[in-house]
Amino acid sequence: MQENYIVGIYARLSRDDERAGESVSIENQKEMLSRYVREQGWTLYDYYCDDGVSGTTFDRPGLNRLVQDATDHKINLVLCKDLSRLGRDYTEAGKYTDFMFPSLGCRFIALNDGVDTLRKNNEMLVILKNVMNDLYARDTSSKIKAVKLSTFKSGKYVGCYAPLGYKKSEADKHVLEIDPVTAPVVRHIFDLRLQGYGFRKIALQLNAEKVPAPRSFYYMAEGRENLRGETPFWNDVTVKTILRNEVYIGHMVQNKTGTVSYKNHKQVSKPESEWIKVENTHKPLISQETWDAVQRMDNHPARGRSGKSGTIALFGGLLRCMDCGSSMRYMRDYRKKVSEKEPEYKAYVCNRYASGGKNACSSHYINQKVLTQIVMTDIRCKAMWAQNSRETLRTQLLAREQSASVERTRTLQAELNAIGKRLPELDKLIQSAYEDKVLGRIPESVCVNLLNQYEAERREKQERRKELTEQLAASRALVDFTQGLDIRLTNPDNIALLNRGRTKAVHFAWDNPEEDLTEHFKRFVAHTAIRSDRNRRVYVLTNYGSTHEQDLYRVNTLRALGYDPYVMIYERPTAPKITRHLQRWVNNKRIFHTVKDFKDYAPMKKEVH
Repeated sequence: MQENYIVGIYARLSRDDERAGESVSIENQKEMLSRYVREQGWTLYDYYCDDGVSGTTFDRPGLNRLVQDATDHKINLVLCKDLSRLGRDYTEAGKYTDFMFPSLGCRFIALNDGVDTLRKNNEMLVILKNVMNDLYARDTSSKIKAVKLSTFKSGKYVGCYAPLGYKKSEADKHVLEIDPVTAPVVRHIFDLRLQGYGFRKIALQLNAEKVPAPRSFYYMAEGRENLRGETPFWNDVTVKTILRNEVYIGHMVQNKTGTVSYKNHKQVSKPESEWIKVENTHKPLISQETWDAVQRMDNHPARGRSGKSGTIALFGGLLRCMDCGSSMRYMRDYRKKVSEKEPEYKAYVCNRYASGGKNACSSHYINQKVLTQIVMTDIRCKAMWAQNSRETLRTQLLAREQSASVERTRTLQAELNAIGKRLPELDKLIQSAYEDKVLGRIPESVCVNLLNQYEAERREKQERRKELTEQLAASRALVDFTQGLDIRLTNPDNIALLNRGRTKAVHFAWDNPEEDLTEHFKRFVAHTAIRSDRNRRVYVLTNYGSTHEQDLYRVNTLRALGYDPYVMIYERPTAPKITRHLQRWVNNKRIFHTVKDFKDYAPMKKEVH
């Protein structure tokens, strides 16, 4: 009887995919996949969509929601058009198809690729598809960068929005034309600067004149609202950027920023040596004379920012505006002389107010001297209280210290657990890469790159695990290694390290029946300080290429050595009845400790008779 699956349909479209046409659009993906769900007689739970998101990143709202619903067992089948919709990073995509979805009891189907995790015979196909998708993403990224660089060098403009004061030509979007609506604003900014206005004063003046900020102009031109909540006010940074942008004298300067890699889309600044400048590409907004005069003002010592005086802002980074939540900026005013010893007025002001003026927020000026007095008064009160109630204070401090220690331990433990889960995954990925290379499914160069990457990550994780274990041991905190350790990596030295800490329990795994780990388990028992077999659990994977005899051998061996075996079945619906009986016998500890031989287990005796 066919299982009635609860299906989550995943659809994704990146900007690069848009070039492929309507066939890969979100709506077409949804229509095609929902039709397939109806044909199979399954139940559609929900659509999970990421529109305009690259396949090289896996931090996507739709995908995150999908994984959460799978974790909560709201769905038990994930359906997408092809593997490239899931992602174009072979390592990350493999984690989802090989480990995450199966561990959640969730079937995965990539319809057009013929990939179905319920069928074991297409595991190599999944790996090969993921590798090809990753190579496609790498190649696409390289081609896009080459095209962009060529466009930069030709002096054509590349960007979503034209700089303030310009608009994109209707005939050619890479050509800038003067915008009659915003051009006066830019000229006004340069005029104010020539009049001696500073960056902040110019911003305040523009806000007082109710001139919309650049982003507001863009939204008005497109006829849509500012739904992203971007500030509608001018600030000193925006003004400074305009006054230093050579685009306003007809020059194009691009390639100032770029992404870290084709997988990491974080924007980073590039060194000036990589900038691409092409002169006289469009009509200038201001004269060369005006530009030179403004630049001289910025470089003039009388007009420039004062140098560092070495004064320390006592409360820098500690204060927040009560109204808008922005940080408080440290300010000095030499015009306000407090005393002979204090030749300047020191205060903290709302950073948003300092940038955008009263339209952005209230000033919230706090005199540093007043603030210091308040803090010192509070310290003195606590000191007096401590002197008179020393034991009460000691109790509270110890409680606070213990709470901090528990939180730190929890953080270290979480990282250690994550490493414990990742290391077995890496082992399987390494094995799969070897198999693919031997069988000729992937080129040797691809295999070498995969192995180097996996081995490097494994070494890093192993080293980090050692560091974390040492920290936990030194803290004498109660440590729980229930997320798994690799028994093959244990030796007298790291077992002794575990013994130094207060180790509550350890969990191992014996997944591969062809690999006899008996000696490894003997060595751990001989050196560990964990005496209870219940705290030495070993997960035994069954129905994954193993025979019943191999499963029974691992269970009996572990019990004889003083471990607590726990049977896990891969794809339980397809498992033989004898494997399901074995699981119930082993995992029900009352029965397991009472019935010493599997042949004497009641369900098995019924089958015999």
